[in-house]
Amino acid sequence: MPSGAQSKIQALVNGQPGQAITTVAGHQYALSTRLYSAEVYRKRQIFHSPQHGPGQGLGGDAVSADVRVVLEVHDIDPNDPSSLVSAATVLYDGLLANVPEFCTYCLINATSLFADITFTRMLQGVDVEVRSALPNAGFRTRLVGARIDGAECSITMDPALQFFSQYVPAENELIEVHYRSGQRAAARVLDGASIAAVKNGTDDGVRGLVKGQQSPAPRTATDCENAARALLETFSGPAWSGSYETWSDFLPNASEDIFPGDAVQVNAPSRGGAFSALVHEVRIAVRDMAGEHSVYTIGFADEAAKPVMFTPMTATPYDAASLTAIDKEATGEAFMEDLTAAEVTDVSSTSMTVDAGVRPPGGGGIEVRRSDYGWGQVNDRNLAGRFTTQTIMLPRLSRTQDYFLRQYDGSKPPRYSRHTTALHVDYPL
Repeated sequence: MPSGAQSKIQALVNGQPGQAITTVAGHQYALSTRLYSAEVYRKRQIFHSPQHGPGQGLGGDAVSADVRVVLEVHDIDPNDPSSLVSAATVLYDGLLANVPEFCTYCLINATSLFADITFTRMLQGVDVEVRSALPNAGFRTRLVGARIDGAECSITMDPALQFFSQYVPAENELIEVHYRSGQRAAARVLDGASIAAVKNGTDDGVRGLVKGQQSPAPRTATDCENAARALLETFSGPAWSGSYETWSDFLPNASEDIFPGDAVQVNAPSRGGAFSALVHEVRIAVRDMAGEHSVYTIGFADEAAKPVMFTPMTATPYDAASLTAIDKEATGEAFMEDLTAAEVTDVSSTSMTVDAGVRPPGGGGIEVRRSDYGWGQVNDRNLAGRFTTQTIMLPRLSRTQDYFLRQYDGSKPPRYSRHTTALHVDYPL
């Protein structure tokens, strides 16, 4: 609530000023920042194994993404109840490329500011981006939410997009909706070297296990790949555990003391064991109080015998055969990037124009299908085409038309995007 009139509220993004509004004394102004990221998770989980210890874990890399930023202000006049449901004014609506995965939220950053600030909050809104464009005009973001927050539309439980009565789109206005569907994250990883070593005659050498991961939780298929690789590296070999008893005077490496959680290197030639382990238990029996002589019994185990770095759990039944099998040495490199920026740019009665969002890789292209199955070079049954240009012209055969996209490269066999981008058009012929 500004204390005086004729103040300015204006967006400033990357040094560029946006639209400004002039304040009125006594009015209340609700400032909102909406963020629409092309990726849900901006950082991979980290998984460890004997080969990938602390500081060298699997994953943990940042996920690059473009973010659409919408800055808005809702002008509320306490003497006019209708202003509570009036439209918010958009001060900035733009796409920022390759935004960092974290940001600093600063409520106030000014050398001189006179105003009353009632509250601030952070909300996880509906993960849907709605934009529309009048004929021969550019797209603008439609605000999704409640009318009392100055929004123009909402997402119902159906789910369906519903515009409030005063914001119904005009005739021939194009409406664009971006959202993500969700399903169970899963991956299938093989250890080719281990399979080859076990293979013998009619035994193909494959031993299978479906396992869930409780901590750290794999949130994406890429996380599942790294978790599966960590499991293979941890449990494919022998599991070691044991205990070591010694006088306090002869603790290994002249240690002053030893605690649970300490790492130890075990070399037991008589058992054929040479491995790294963690101390899980230390028992101390005092034998000589005056001379401070004690007997230490140290219990230890490696990750395969007693997991500490992650917590697996029994998984519910899953059709693992439907997943693409990946060798553990190829995790993180078996798939192309998803086409998260693909969109329909133009629609006519007979065709639709699609921008794939990226230039196809050399030797590869964009594969377009009429349904989400059969990806690859051997199945052309539902194939709409393979294209080597970023802009694609596709036919329209009905009022509603669906196309599904993945990109592929020039390797043999080609690598494809892991997830499909679906484009849906509902427009009069």
